[in-house]
Amino acid sequence: MPQEVLGYVEMEWTCRRCGTKNPGLKKQCQACGAQMEAGQQFEKPAESALLTDAEKIAQATKGADVHCPFCGVRNTADAQVCVHCGGDLTKGQKREAGQIVGAHSTAPAAKVKCPACATENAPSAANCLSCGYPLGNTAPAAPPVVAARPATRKTASPLVLGLVALVATLCLCGFGFLIFQAFNTTELVGVVQSVRWERSLGLEARVPVERRDWADQIPAEATVGACESRPRRVSSAPDPMRRSEKTCGTPYLVDLGNGLSEVRQDCEYQIYDDYCPYRVLEWQEVDRVTARGADLNPYWPQLSVGDGQRQGRARESYTVTFVSEGRSYNYSPDSEQEFVQFQPGSRWTLTVNGLGAVTGVAPAR
Repeated sequence: MPQEVLGYVEMEWTCRRCGTKNPGLKKQCQACGAQMEAGQQFEKPAESALLTDAEKIAQATKGADVHCPFCGVRNTADAQVCVHCGGDLTKGQKREAGQIVGAHSTAPAAKVKCPACATENAPSAANCLSCGYPLGNTAPAAPPVVAARPATRKTASPLVLGLVALVATLCLCGFGFLIFQAFNTTELVGVVQSVRWERSLGLEARVPVERRDWADQIPAEATVGACESRPRRVSSAPDPMRRSEKTCGTPYLVDLGNGLSEVRQDCEYQIYDDYCPYRVLEWQEVDRVTARGADLNPYWPQLSVGDGQRQGRARESYTVTFVSEGRSYNYSPDSEQEFVQFQPGSRWTLTVNGLGAVTGVAPAR
């Protein structure tokens, strides 16, 4: 998904010595002078207005800051030697960058209450205006956690549980029995009692049908109705030939490792296209003629095909009924060649499963 950069925001960091909140570009605490340590993380500012200061914006493109390997002082990415001790920064510790800090919001931030004197201060205040207490990482006290009484869980009575278990067992047993019977086969000798067949031919004609589809998928010969614009696909770029609507997610802050964060936004384009009703002539079955018989001489029925018509789908089915030990069994041959073998009165060995279905036949010896 393509990303857009909306601008830059200055981050914050909290001094570990005195707890003062400092602007991200400040390398040392503005209250006590302590250096920002390499292991400290930048924090999302209380107010994240986009920077307009050209000098600060220029800092964003330099990359992540580097901590001196000798004294630990934080230096800009383009520095060759430490601003504090003059040490070589070639082997300095580069700060991590690329972490998502949180969502970007332009809404006014809530005031910060001093934990020492309860005075309300501006969201960006480093120290309490009333008593001077440091406001770094200040958060309202969490309400006391009250242990909830465990809920009384109602359990089903033994009778209900027993009935449920019984029903489940019966269902499993029944399913297993059906599977067993389907694969449990026996052989018996049957005599062909009767045969029957059915053949039919469809008659097709081109009739008007209503369809709906994208404009570029409609057949050229169709009659198109009133189209409507609908979202069809998502793209990383607008389509110059079609309506394109840009949709973007919530902007978020990405730590650049130098006291600033980049405000990014994931965007995509919803590409619209015409979706239309249309009418087109298609081959459809309009009639079907059928021939049936109870002999071994199947034939196809006569089909009268007129102008603008054609023969459609042909269907055929064959059934042989056997009698064995006073019980009837039906078998469906796959083709005419197989069907004509079953002369009435002839004897056949039938393979029958436990459900009474004939799964195979062979001439009886």
